[in-house]
Amino acid sequence: MDKKSVFDAGEVWLEGLYDFENELHEHVEKAGKDQLHFQDGRLFRCLTKHIKAKARGKDEWFALFDCYRFMTDPSPHPGYEEARRLHGEEMEAQGLFSACEFCRLLPGHFTVALARDELHSRARSIASWMEAQGAFSLWLVFKNLRSAWHGDMGERVRAIQAAYLSKLPQGCMVKTTRRGREVFSVHFPEGVRIGTDHDNTPWNEGQWQNILKQAARLTEKRYDCMKLEKWVWWCYPVFKRFGWNTREVREAAIERGFTQVSDMYEANFRRRLMSMGLRLSGGKQTRRARAPLAEFVEHVVLPDPETMWGAAGGFLTKKKR
Repeated sequence: MDKKSVFDAGEVWLEGLYDFENELHEHVEKAGKDQLHFQDGRLFRCLTKHIKAKARGKDEWFALFDCYRFMTDPSPHPGYEEARRLHGEEMEAQGLFSACEFCRLLPGHFTVALARDELHSRARSIASWMEAQGAFSLWLVFKNLRSAWHGDMGERVRAIQAAYLSKLPQGCMVKTTRRGREVFSVHFPEGVRIGTDHDNTPWNEGQWQNILKQAARLTEKRYDCMKLEKWVWWCYPVFKRFGWNTREVREAAIERGFTQVSDMYEANFRRRLMSMGLRLSGGKQTRRARAPLAEFVEHVVLPDPETMWGAAGGFLTKKKR
C-alpha cells in the first residue's frame, strides 16, 4: 500500500466473504458424493487473496492486522457473536491475550517474527470459526435437500423456501393480541424472500404447488442435527488447524459423553465425518501428550442451531455479483 491509498478492512472482509460463499456453493453443486469438503480454510484463503491484491511486503501484515481487528470487533459487523466467542475461548485455552488486548499491544511489535506468527494464527482461527458458522448454515439446508441442490438455481431456491415454510410453527410465526383476539403473523429472516425467485419473479401456480408439497414433506424432518454432529461440526476448526487424527477425535467424543462412538470402529467413524463433508488430515502418529486443546473441545459450550437458523439459507436465495 502506498501512503496515498487507504486500506478498508471492512470492504476487504466483505469481498472475501462473498468469494467464500460463492466458492462453497460452487463446490457443493459440483462435488461428488465422497468429495464434499465444507470446511477447508476457504474463508481465510479468500481473505488473504484480497489482502495481497491491495498490499505488498510488510504492508500485508498491517492489512491482516486491520482485518483481524475488524473481524473480532462485534460493533461494525454483527451476526458472528458465537464465532467470536469461540475464538476468544480458544485464545484463553491457549493462554493467550484476548483479541482486544492483542490488538492494543501488537502494533509496537510488528518487527518481531513471533508476533507476526501469532497474528497469522489468530486470523486463521477467527476465520475458521466464521467459516464454520457459514458452512453450518449451508449444511443444515443441504443435508435434507441434496437432490434439489444439484438442480438449477430455480429448483434450489424453491427447495430453500420450502424449508423455511416447513419451519413456520417453530420459528417464524409470531402471536400478537389485537382488539382482544389472538392474531398470528409470519416474519421471515431479513434477506429471505418467499414467493419469488432470485430475480424477484413471482412463482407460477405449478411452482407454488411444488414448494408447498416439499414444505409438507419437510415438516417431519425439522432440520435437526444430532448432538454428535453438532459437536463435531463446531469443533472441527480445532481438529483441522491442529492436525487431529480420527483416533484423537473419537477419543475426545467419548470423553465428551458420546458413548455411541465407543462402539464404532475408527474407519466407520471417519466415514461418518466424510459423509458430513468433514475430513481429518492428521496421520497415524502417536503424540506424547493429548491432542492440542483436547480439554477445550471436551467442555466447550456449543452454539444452538435453532437460534442461528435465521441465518441458515439466508444468503442462499440471493444472486451473487
